[in-house]
Amino acid sequence: MANVRGCHIVGSVPLADTESVFRAFTNGLPHRLKRMPDGETGPRNYFTGWQFAKLPKYLQQKSDLGRPIATDPMTPQEVEDALKQLHSAGPLETGYDVAAIESYESFARLKREGVISKLTRFQVCIPTAANVLGPHVRAELQAATEPIYEAALYKALRTIQDTIPHGELAIQIDSAVDTAYWEGVLWKPYFGGGDLHAVRERIVEYTVRMIEQIDSDVEVGMHNCYGDIEHAHFMEPTSLAAVIERTARTMAKMSRPLDFVHFPVPRSANGHLESYCAPLKDILPMLKQHNTDLYLGVVHPGDVSSTKRMIEAADKVLDGNQFGIATECGWGRIPSEQVEGILGLSKAVSKPL
Repeated sequence: MANVRGCHIVGSVPLADTESVFRAFTNGLPHRLKRMPDGETGPRNYFTGWQFAKLPKYLQQKSDLGRPIATDPMTPQEVEDALKQLHSAGPLETGYDVAAIESYESFARLKREGVISKLTRFQVCIPTAANVLGPHVRAELQAATEPIYEAALYKALRTIQDTIPHGELAIQIDSAVDTAYWEGVLWKPYFGGGDLHAVRERIVEYTVRMIEQIDSDVEVGMHNCYGDIEHAHFMEPTSLAAVIERTARTMAKMSRPLDFVHFPVPRSANGHLESYCAPLKDILPMLKQHNTDLYLGVVHPGDVSSTKRMIEAADKVLDGNQFGIATECGWGRIPSEQVEGILGLSKAVSKPL
């Protein structure tokens, strides 16, 4: 039997409010969660879509559920005027800190009441800047906006860490648009000059820089993703090679351990699961060195057979080494009626911690 212990929740959950999410997790996944996110309920349910409204109008790039929409290019004068506004305006506010602190109050109260385990950490999911700039900022302004938006993210991270006890906190770095950049599909990076090698170097560099903002006694993890736009990926990966290479290169440059990592296993891999999962062998020594919790996105709603086949394939590649399970991505775009089924399937195919 596969050595599957524990579960991981990637992010969003289509329930009414934060407390409902926490109670659903504790009831549905008993003794299986080291970390628990707030479900990104309400306007935050569609990944970084809620950040669009946080941006000044002159920066905003309209999109179709994150997919770029063709627009007339800005004139040189429009770019000049927008840059003047950008540099003269006050700092941006992302709202990630406000949301996290508000949700932590519910988390802490439920812990005091004995609903949430004393050992469970509160998980805050925050994307790299590319996940906002790529879909939501005009292409001509992305490079200039990056340091300003990145500073806003870092400020939010600092506020979160100054408010929530470090022993209670885990921060997950979300990488989705970054994966498209890495693979050279859909979004055109605002850096690298068309050189894929340079693009990948820059992704590693800014991911490490973001991780360095997180204090050593706060847990940090990475969620690797191929998107979930109307339940479709921006490409179907043939293996885990790309996201594992990016994770390994990031870990090699970190000054601290990576506490947990999540890799997706899509249904499209069903016909070649062993070759899809094979790159796990390459990163396993590094995961052991860092004592990193590995979670694989093998849980597919309503598809017990695929979930079990994926677990068997991963277990074979990992040669019995322990891993946990998750869905591929957040649950925010699924009907709320499916939540109970996902929790039930996740519980059925995993052991308690």
